[in-house]
Amino acid sequence: LNVYKPSGISSFGVIKKIKKKFNLSKIGHGGTLDPLAEGVLPIAIGKATKLIPFINNNNKEYEFEIKWGEQTSTDDKEGIIIQRTDNIPTLENIKTKLKEFRGIIMQKPPKASAKKIKGQRAYNLLRQNIDFEVEEKNVQIFETKIINWENELITKIKIKCGKGFYVRSFARDLAEKLDSKGHVHSLKRTKVGKFTVNNANLLDDLLKTGQR
Repeated sequence: LNVYKPSGISSFGVIKKIKKKFNLSKIGHGGTLDPLAEGVLPIAIGKATKLIPFINNNNKEYEFEIKWGEQTSTDDKEGIIIQRTDNIPTLENIKTKLKEFRGIIMQKPPKASAKKIKGQRAYNLLRQNIDFEVEEKNVQIFETKIINWENELITKIKIKCGKGFYVRSFARDLAEKLDSKGHVHSLKRTKVGKFTVNNANLLDDLLKTGQR
């Protein structure tokens, strides 16, 4: 199933609702989306759950907004502000630095992520105020493009990337390269492999299936 996850619910929350509604015994999803994020969430049912690793290997596309001047504890607007700066990058500077983020790059996942650290989820360690480090890893960027810059404090960007890519980390790292601070203000996944927003099923519509 190609499900459009709304903002405000976790990826696990989505499959929990679908599992309950259709009384399913086996269900899973490909590529976790943060609760704040919305967009394409591939759902696998029954034997199709074995295909999830292949779905996760597919390239993805996102549209997101970076808010400049503030870094948060989660690298998105749900976290608390931990650093501020008055140094707001210009449109030309952003365009120039974006060109450096192409091909294979090293990226450190956010501390508020589902990444496992010695058997525990990173976000659980963060909630417990346990000090830890997340290892950098190789990720791939195919294309970046600015699609809106009406407000100098918020820039909307489209990105095409490979597996294991964190948009929140990208926003944080791009801001650092620009001698600024930044976090994800909004995030929408528009494509996972052949799954796109154009043929996605709205979660509410899916849950109403079979009702009279």
